Amino acid sequence: MKFYERFVPGLAIVSYLIGDEKTGEAVVIDPTRDVDVFIDYAREHDLHIRHIIETHIHADFVCGSRELKSRLDDQPLIYCSSYGGADWNQSFADRQVKEPDSIQMGDLKLEFRHVPGHTPEHLAVLLFDQSRSETSPWCMFTGDFLFVGDVGRPDLLGEEEKQKLARQLYDSVFNQLEGVPDYTEIYPAHGAGSLCGKAIGSRRSSTLGYERHFSEAFKQAPVEEWIDQLLEDMPLSPPYFKRMKQVNKEGPTIIGPELPGLDRWQADQVHQRVCEDCLILDVRSKEAFAAAHIPESINIPFGSNLPVWAGWVLPYDRPILLIVDDEVQVKEVVWHLLRVGFDDLQGYLEGGINSWETAGYPLGKLKTMSVHQLQEKLSQQDQLTVLDVRTDQEWNQGHIEGALHIHGGTLQERVGELESDKPVAVICGSGYRASIASSFLKREGMKDDTNIIGGMSAWQAAELPVTKKNELKLSVKNTW
Repeated sequence: MKFYERFVPGLAIVSYLIGDEKTGEAVVIDPTRDVDVFIDYAREHDLHIRHIIETHIHADFVCGSRELKSRLDDQPLIYCSSYGGADWNQSFADRQVKEPDSIQMGDLKLEFRHVPGHTPEHLAVLLFDQSRSETSPWCMFTGDFLFVGDVGRPDLLGEEEKQKLARQLYDSVFNQLEGVPDYTEIYPAHGAGSLCGKAIGSRRSSTLGYERHFSEAFKQAPVEEWIDQLLEDMPLSPPYFKRMKQVNKEGPTIIGPELPGLDRWQADQVHQRVCEDCLILDVRSKEAFAAAHIPESINIPFGSNLPVWAGWVLPYDRPILLIVDDEVQVKEVVWHLLRVGFDDLQGYLEGGINSWETAGYPLGKLKTMSVHQLQEKLSQQDQLTVLDVRTDQEWNQGHIEGALHIHGGTLQERVGELESDKPVAVICGSGYRASIASSFLKREGMKDDTNIIGGMSAWQAAELPVTKKNELKLSVKNTW
């Protein structure tokens, strides 16, 4: 048997390829849109991808099933769940399956099991190596139902559905897994960092027995108590999740072998497109962006978190042009954006920000301030709004007294809470999210906003005062 695990940082996606060496058949489970990795692996190991499985309708990334099928001349069959009713049936499926339907590849048998709760139609896939045992599974591909140390969140469909889904999840955890042996290895569709769970562990695989003994999700409790604990302190979900659900239900657009977004644009062409309402996404470092940028551009620094924050803050109805530090980054940036459904990628500015400046076009700058400068301004009672864009959990652990707390991903909805004539100092954990928020505020017409260098990490390292959720002032040295 051949086993290939593909991990995508940032979104923390895990996809799998399993191949039977006797028949040369292979199956891919929950592929991403960048399907070349699966095609190349199969080719290198003399395998033919005949089957593609979607465990559920993904909310956090665009599924790659249609892309993979298209690139393989439509030969593989796509398997999707038949549960959940018409609203949860993926239109592009070749086979709508239910338990105990299965796929046979030589000695390998993949058997479907319905495990609703994260979504109504969710499937897990049990893998049997029948050369060793016909009745005991070797492993289970759990999708977003069961993670290492956690279960999939049931609250992505809104308040009306979350209680119903949470009850289904309880049943899936304690009843649907009955009879699956403890030694069964589990392989989820996400690792740590994904917003599809609340507290996903850093290891990417485990055994069912280990999770039964040590995961909070498997601790027996009355259903209402279990649900309350599950839903407590659930992180916010990005608004793009709803879009991804729809895209993945109807079937994503096929990209093909030629990637969008790789065209080089001259400064005068970019200037024209800006005037035509093209969005400029600047993926340079927060320091480089602060020093000089194209006015009204949005800064999301290059890195594994780029697709998550793009989903949080970028509109889907605008064509996008890129500003990069290094043209080598362009292809990776494009894939980051394609994975979360930003398909209208026009290209990038050749020569970067220097070519824009050389052409004589205006540059914007973003103010920065050290934590000591911020403390001095606050001590002088300057008319200054400190905007904290971190998560609720981070805020509760300690914040600057008097600061306004707005999660960076919800700033578009709540920007009206800021006084436009009052300076704003934006702070996060390290400066990354603050740069995103500051660029957005500047685009919205905020005339005087400042990014706090080093964020709350620098503030606490300097032993400056913080206030916790109970509004008791604490110092870093004397936490209770």
